Amino acid sequence: MADPDTGGADTARDVLHRTSAALERGIDVLLQRRRPAWPLAIMRIIYGFVLLGWTLTMAMDVDDLLGSDALVPSEFATQGRWRYFDLDTTNAIWIALIVLVVAAIAIVVGWRPTEWFILTFLVLVAVQRRNPVILNSGDLVLRNFAVLLALSPTGAALSVDRWRRYGRDALRTAPLVAPWGLRLLQLQMMVIYFIAFWSKSGNLWRDGTAVSTVLRIGDLARFDSPEWLVSNVVIIAVFTWGALGIELALAMLLWVKRLRPLLIVLGIALHAFIEVFVIVGFFGPLMVTGLLSFTDAERIDRAVKRRWPPPSTVSP
Repeated sequence: MADPDTGGADTARDVLHRTSAALERGIDVLLQRRRPAWPLAIMRIIYGFVLLGWTLTMAMDVDDLLGSDALVPSEFATQGRWRYFDLDTTNAIWIALIVLVVAAIAIVVGWRPTEWFILTFLVLVAVQRRNPVILNSGDLVLRNFAVLLALSPTGAALSVDRWRRYGRDALRTAPLVAPWGLRLLQLQMMVIYFIAFWSKSGNLWRDGTAVSTVLRIGDLARFDSPEWLVSNVVIIAVFTWGALGIELALAMLLWVKRLRPLLIVLGIALHAFIEVFVIVGFFGPLMVTGLLSFTDAERIDRAVKRRWPPPSTVSP
């Protein structure tokens, strides 16, 4: 007969072993199991265009916002531990913006994107420190994404680097890459949505009228919203509470695979609505870029292979 004393110990040991094995499998699936690099490549390209648009927009107002004689004097710029990144002259600002333009182009075409992402982060810190008064959440997301994308092999597909290594036909294929860097960006996305939801705790959001107030702010509105829209209690309530619901769902449920496609569509629709009516800089395009990190890489790979069957001569 089995010794009840040792039998209990064996059972506890087995449970601990099974739990440890399940945890290892979960970590492997989450961080190590390789997936096609298509989402990373698509995000890299979109980010590059957003960075280019942001840089050109800033270049239009260098004298007023960033130059030596800007509205905010250089002595009021951010000071402290990052003093080596201070840009005190108009010429220095122009050099930084030119570097960002070159970086954006290099990122889009996929020429050594990791190095350019790191340089982009450093230059963005320098430029944005010159006048922090004009910064919005989109500027900070642009900077954060540069670091997070630098941690992933964004040039593994649809890139000049891949073309040079394997030939032009390699652009029709994507190698398998570990997703751990992508997970960090996904975590950043969910944190952003949770903070966006949590910050909307005022009475206007609870009583369902906040969207009407936002649409009436002249400095933020792209155009005058029609009176039938801003005065319709039912529509405004649906928009207000709908925005809260979508942000909370994106913060909590994007890990649920079955709900992910619907949530991505709802997130894109939310940012499209905001972009149509409200001036929020480049926050919307960047968040859409981040939502693409949750797309199904295997499904994209199957769709690409059906449309452009890969040649047998391309290396992995």
